[in-house]
Amino acid sequence: MGYKGIIFDLDGTLVTTKYEHRKIVLEKTLSDFGKPLPIEVIDKFWFEGNRDKIIKEIFEVNPSNFWTVYESYDTPEFRKKFTNPYDDVGFVLELKKRGYKTGVVTSAPVEIAKMETEMVGKEFFDSIVVAHTLNGFIPKPNPSGLEQCLLNLGIKNTESIFVGNSDEDVNAARNANILDVLINRKEYFYKNLNPSLSIESLYDLDKFLS
Repeated sequence: MGYKGIIFDLDGTLVTTKYEHRKIVLEKTLSDFGKPLPIEVIDKFWFEGNRDKIIKEIFEVNPSNFWTVYESYDTPEFRKKFTNPYDDVGFVLELKKRGYKTGVVTSAPVEIAKMETEMVGKEFFDSIVVAHTLNGFIPKPNPSGLEQCLLNLGIKNTESIFVGNSDEDVNAARNANILDVLINRKEYFYKNLNPSLSIESLYDLDKFLS
């Protein structure tokens, strides 16, 4: 198929963060605004890409104010206590050894992204792009982070695939004209999401690439 590079999302794709983390951080954040946390929204907020809409319409808080407080609680040191790499991340290094260019594109805050990529192993990747507003990017599903990663890797969009776990990952890949691959970690069910390819483990890429 002529693929030369595989780009990965980070949280939910290469590392997993326990439910307790997002529950604690959301509770503390909303408490500062005198708002209750609707338990049924916790996973929707964490996994789906329309977070500002949830903040405005469900939490009834100004998103800019919300994120300032949220990030004061969601520190790298705190999140690290709840985060671990998935058991199959070693396959990324195997792909690199086979000659594939490997990259990460994440919209996580800069210090969170740094902590999580170091947890996986920075040597696993030829390019790490933190597509966050503080780095001058528009976060996913905007394709700018993926486009920068392609430039860094020196490959075309038709020579790459993007593996992610969410609606914003699938849409970012499509916006960049990269083949979208959804890895279903069975942590959240997305309605009406039709990825081009769906896998349940990074090892499943072996059959697709061979």
